Amino acid sequence: MEEKLLRVAVYIRVSSDEQAEKGDSIRDQRERCTRYIDDRKDMILQDIYIDDGISGQKLEREDFSRLIQNVKDGKIDRIIFTKLDRWFRSLRNYLNTQAVLEKADVGWTAIDQPYFDTSTPYGRAFVAQSMTWAELEAQNGGLRVKDVFKTKIAHGEVVTGKVPKGYKIENKRLVFSEEAPCVYDSILYFNKTQSLGKTLKYMQNTYGIVTTLNNLRDSILKNEKYTGRYRGNDHYCPRLISDEIWEQNQKILENNSNIRTSQKYPYIFSGLLVCGECEHKMSACHINVKSLRANGTVYRYRYPAYECKQYRMHNCTNGRQVREAKIEEYLLEHIQDELNAYSAEYAAQKRRNHDRKNQRANIKKKLDRLKELYLNELIDLDEYKKDRFALEQELVSIPEDSDKSSDLADFRKMLSNGFTAAYASMTNEEKRVFWRAILKEIRVPGKAQAHLGYKITFL
Repeated sequence: MEEKLLRVAVYIRVSSDEQAEKGDSIRDQRERCTRYIDDRKDMILQDIYIDDGISGQKLEREDFSRLIQNVKDGKIDRIIFTKLDRWFRSLRNYLNTQAVLEKADVGWTAIDQPYFDTSTPYGRAFVAQSMTWAELEAQNGGLRVKDVFKTKIAHGEVVTGKVPKGYKIENKRLVFSEEAPCVYDSILYFNKTQSLGKTLKYMQNTYGIVTTLNNLRDSILKNEKYTGRYRGNDHYCPRLISDEIWEQNQKILENNSNIRTSQKYPYIFSGLLVCGECEHKMSACHINVKSLRANGTVYRYRYPAYECKQYRMHNCTNGRQVREAKIEEYLLEHIQDELNAYSAEYAAQKRRNHDRKNQRANIKKKLDRLKELYLNELIDLDEYKKDRFALEQELVSIPEDSDKSSDLADFRKMLSNGFTAAYASMTNEEKRVFWRAILKEIRVPGKAQAHLGYKITFL
């Protein structure tokens, strides 16, 4: 009768520090375990399970989970690994897993530590005792690693290969990469538009940088390293953005988060309204109205509205509460006129910018010609200095270009194609996204200037 072969699973685990310090690599463990099976006639390799860069104190390991599932499915007779600490470094996790193995009648062997034997009560007790010491060693090792990382960070050295966009590693330190100007411009673009979605498109269309919304928010906009700081070291790496831009972006992100999660009623204009008196953002609220009918019935209504919280703190005189419906009504009535005025100003500004650009270019040409005249000894030094000073003063006197984003051509086209009906069918969430995509702010005047209407600023 042919002897049944034991189906043997090989389990391999390395964590990055152990592989680097002890040389207990994946290849080394694989070769020793497969050689162990090849040297025995009663064994056949079932599969090799590898968890790379995962601590032995964690139970959530991808290939380990697959291994245990195959144990439960009856596909494995025995498990081998090189040493006990490859299997577990947590006594609790070991005992829970051992119960699963015993139920399936699956044993295991640490081939470099043959004195571990789970087939007897004494052997299982010895293994459990050993696991206690392995767990203690792992915890102490974690403390040592933290101390090493702390020292490296204090000296400006990297502790991980994960590098923020716009940086690269040279001589164990972060330095700017070729992408740094692109990332800087993209961060400023978010600060200007306050939109994660628009910034993602801008990065991809302008610089070919493709990333996810979560990466943009968490790995770039919330990454403290762009200010040069990291874990208490104020000079950890070169600074890319100012503290002012950093703080503004954190407030924008926090405001956007509050809009999505903290309000039961989806206020349409959250984050857009600014008090015309104290310049602070206005907050969502509601107005309670009680109506008494002729038959004595009392009806109570709650209308979504906005107010300046600085008024309640006695820091502002604008105690006005503005109903959301009134703001919406005003925008729908005046948005076309506001857009026309904005587009006209934008076109005029583009012409002014173009004229100024030509003026600067002409002056720079004159400076170049003046320099050539001096180098060719056609004018003396005093004449050169005098004329150069006059041209430089003229150059400085030209105003800086105004920064307007676009003429909103797409929005204008939409307004002319049944916009009112389309808007009426939108949910509040869709209306909020719509207005935030085109408006930077809506300035609300106080009661005394309420007749002036709202001041709209486009993105």
